[in-house]
Amino acid sequence: MESLDLLRKLLAEKICLVGIGNHLRGDDGFGPYFIEKIREKSLLPEENLMTVEDVPENYAFPISRRDVGSVVFVDAVILEAPPGTVVLGPLEELEEVGQIASTHKLSLRLTARVIEETGKKVYLLGMVPETMEFGRELSPKIRQATDELVGLLEGMIKDLNWPGAGDRGLKPTGRKNQ
Repeated sequence: MESLDLLRKLLAEKICLVGIGNHLRGDDGFGPYFIEKIREKSLLPEENLMTVEDVPENYAFPISRRDVGSVVFVDAVILEAPPGTVVLGPLEELEEVGQIASTHKLSLRLTARVIEETGKKVYLLGMVPETMEFGRELSPKIRQATDELVGLLEGMIKDLNWPGAGDRGLKPTGRKNQ
């Protein structure tokens, strides 16, 4: 399944987006910045958004108790690709490829196992960073790429024709789930 199709499918169901990263380490702050932008635009209900900084393992049980079918970790990923490249897929499959590693790989996998035990599917939405230097802000390239990604997500949510899109977390009506 193509990444855009998968993103549409995930947005058509009840999901939890979990921003992971450290805003003091340059583009490692991609996950928290992404969640902040989703919040600002009220694209998803607040209870479906979390920022866990660089300790996702501390939130495994609270995430696993969420009333959602899927959890999407949003994190910077190490990948041989240009900065700003976006990947999306089941966490387990992306790890099997062997080329993709979250900047918080060990704790992310352990966190995912706890969540998967509750029957939820776990995905990774990752972006390749330009810099991870301590004391740096998000690079302009990654900030722009993230803003574009949020715009894409906003368009998909509107296309799903949700009643009260972005503030209720209701299932789409009027159109078939894609």
